[in-house]
Amino acid sequence: MKNMLKKLGTLTLTLMIMFSMVTSVFAATQGTITLHTGKHNVNGVEFKVYKMMNATVTEDGQSAAYTIADNFKDFFVTNVSQNATDKQVYEYIKTNVKDETFQNKVKVYVTTNALTPAETLTGKDGIKEYTTTQTLEAGYYVIIPSNEGFTPIFTTVAKANQHVYLKGKTPDVDKTVDGDKWNSAQVGDPIRFKVESMVPNMTGFDKYTFKLTDTMSSGLTVTKETLNEKVTIGNKQLTDTEYTVTVKGQEITIEINDFIKYKDQANEAIVFEYDAVLNKTAFTEDKETNTANVEYGNDPDHLTQGTPDTVIVRTHKLTITKTDGNTQEKLAGAEFNLFKGNNTIGTPIQFVKTGEGKYRVATATDLDKTDTLVSPDGADGVKGIITIEGLDAETYTLVETKAPDGYNKLENPTTIKIIATSSDKGETVKVNGDKVTVENNKGSLLPETGGMGTVLFTVVGVGGILAVLYSFMKSNKKNKLNENK
Repeated sequence: MKNMLKKLGTLTLTLMIMFSMVTSVFAATQGTITLHTGKHNVNGVEFKVYKMMNATVTEDGQSAAYTIADNFKDFFVTNVSQNATDKQVYEYIKTNVKDETFQNKVKVYVTTNALTPAETLTGKDGIKEYTTTQTLEAGYYVIIPSNEGFTPIFTTVAKANQHVYLKGKTPDVDKTVDGDKWNSAQVGDPIRFKVESMVPNMTGFDKYTFKLTDTMSSGLTVTKETLNEKVTIGNKQLTDTEYTVTVKGQEITIEINDFIKYKDQANEAIVFEYDAVLNKTAFTEDKETNTANVEYGNDPDHLTQGTPDTVIVRTHKLTITKTDGNTQEKLAGAEFNLFKGNNTIGTPIQFVKTGEGKYRVATATDLDKTDTLVSPDGADGVKGIITIEGLDAETYTLVETKAPDGYNKLENPTTIKIIATSSDKGETVKVNGDKVTVENNKGSLLPETGGMGTVLFTVVGVGGILAVLYSFMKSNKKNKLNENK
């Protein structure tokens, strides 16, 4: 009996472990959807959310098993087959989701059958983000905008909050720098820009023009030789013979050749990537902007313009104050090297001296460069303060190579972290860590062997000898007098 109970207990435990393993692989998930509308005007637009398929999602949110939602069974019976399986429906959606015909079928179906949405989000002027208030079950959802100028959005709810982005049917642009709307950079560094648009509907046309134009502020340098451009349509990267690049001053243009051949790829993504360099005219007090737009149409002389999009690049200033560790008096004559990163490996950053104690990060074309920063003597009224323009928001290592006269040189390097944050996409930036104070202490004198102490010892020694000699002579004289008596 005991053995049977033991075996039963073991079996139960095994089943519990197996069950926990299964449930850890696939877990019931609930979440919300946050819709980002970007630069689009969505005031009064309704976004109705419908569930097309149920889903059981893995804990990491990377995989899911789908089944047809009850309210969409008739849709798939009509468009796939009478006895459509979950797998067949999955493949059907995967193949057709980007096709405008499929998207229109979904819209007609929910309207004709008066389906009840899981939730309706209503656009308001000035608001760019909308999150469902209802907790949605895991599944595959479609968001259908009431405005015909926007495309339906399809997404899987597989985690606590799923983020989706509104796209218009017209090929506007979405521009980013390093995946964001703003970034920090160091003078002389290349900056990678990315512009996303889409293939327009070219039905009925036998010719079509599509080109990107980007205008950069004066602090950004762009050349055809350093552009390092990349153009993709869908999953295909175009060769440099399939587009034409023109650079004129601060403006670049990339035109896709024979664009009409992509008419069967309507709504496919078009992605432009290219480099510009932050040059020596960039200032910390100002921002460098970069505005891109697309032009398209069947008449090259009367092209339609999309809605432009702008990103911001900023550079930063570092102030180093050299002081006496005790009196806080500012000190001149200290010399430093500055390294990028939390180490002293490699070559120090090169600078151009722009004034007393004032430096700018050097560019490749600068001739008079130095890697030595010197705290000034105050000839211009600013003693002991070094200012550096043109730095990235990064970690730096400051090394003292020469201390002011009479002071000990710092043994250990100083780590500096410049941190830049913004709540308005780089329009205004809060910077921390861009001011650092470096203290030095005076060195005490080592003991002397030829100083006053030795002299005094010598004087005392001679005096003692003379006293002994005087006493001896006096005693000797006294003895002689006694003998004569």
